[in-house]
Amino acid sequence: MGRYLNVSIIQMPISSDTVTNLKYLKETVDKLMTGYVKPELIIGVEYGISKSYADTVPGKITDFLSSIAKEYGIYFIPGTMYERNDALKEGEFYNTCPVFAPTGEMIAAYRKKAPFRPGEPSMPSFDDDYCIIEIPEKNIKIGLLICYDQFFPEIARTLALKGAEMIVCPASDPMEFDYISEVIPRARALENELYYIWTSDTSNNINGATTCGTSTIVGPEGEVIYRAGNIPITFTKTLDFDLVTFKREYGRDQHLNALKHFNVKYPYANNLESAPVYKTLGKFTTSPDEYANKVKNVGVGTIGNKVDKLNIRNKYLDIRKTEENLINFLKTK
Repeated sequence: MGRYLNVSIIQMPISSDTVTNLKYLKETVDKLMTGYVKPELIIGVEYGISKSYADTVPGKITDFLSSIAKEYGIYFIPGTMYERNDALKEGEFYNTCPVFAPTGEMIAAYRKKAPFRPGEPSMPSFDDDYCIIEIPEKNIKIGLLICYDQFFPEIARTLALKGAEMIVCPASDPMEFDYISEVIPRARALENELYYIWTSDTSNNINGATTCGTSTIVGPEGEVIYRAGNIPITFTKTLDFDLVTFKREYGRDQHLNALKHFNVKYPYANNLESAPVYKTLGKFTTSPDEYANKVKNVGVGTIGNKVDKLNIRNKYLDIRKTEENLINFLKTK
């Protein structure tokens, strides 16, 4: 018997209202499960759970998402949410992707390693968690990234070396970056000989940007299996994971085996600060203000831009506005 897995993606318009997002996820999963090709794994987008309210993990929100996975007996990667955590300072939060098994158990909670600076205010995990999700019913291992993580091929390669046969990367990218789905997913899939699923939302003017959609599924030879447009959609595809095994073992090019054969060295793997490139690069801009001041030195953004200074974390985490609505919603479920 082959190792087939029915996978669905939810390319959704995210809202600044967490309740709206949770309703959208629940209603969309309900609809997906009425089809005759029923998904065994459903994947959402970055911030598809929450981009305005930070909850603990586990917490009220993950309990609600767990109930969806349990109701239908599916693996569920609903997207990401802001996570409050005792390890962080007041007002800080992680960008976290919970993962649920068919029993409803939360089997992983991956925190983004590389938040996009200067535009994203969440905190990096600073941990060595390379998230591998196991689907024992099919003997399949899945690695998890979040958006900007994929620009660091070392992370994806580590997941592949840990046995991942598919990498899932929920993202939220603006139209200015719509070319990403044509480049990065294909490169990561080809170099690691695995399936790669990159999802992005279709939102308008959330934090000053229109997001691009174009969620993409790529096969282990770097071939595009599906690429969505710029509207909300669901898409279901049966993936054959024996093709990953064939590509790695018998493919015309066998990249993972070649890596071991040539024993390629990584001289800066644990000593990045000694790399020659950093002797000439300037300071990394970690906040919008730092970025604005730096680019003005080369004549960019020097006209206008008179706006009230807002505390970014408070803008993203208006808990008082959201919490009562969220609690009332969850009480009904």
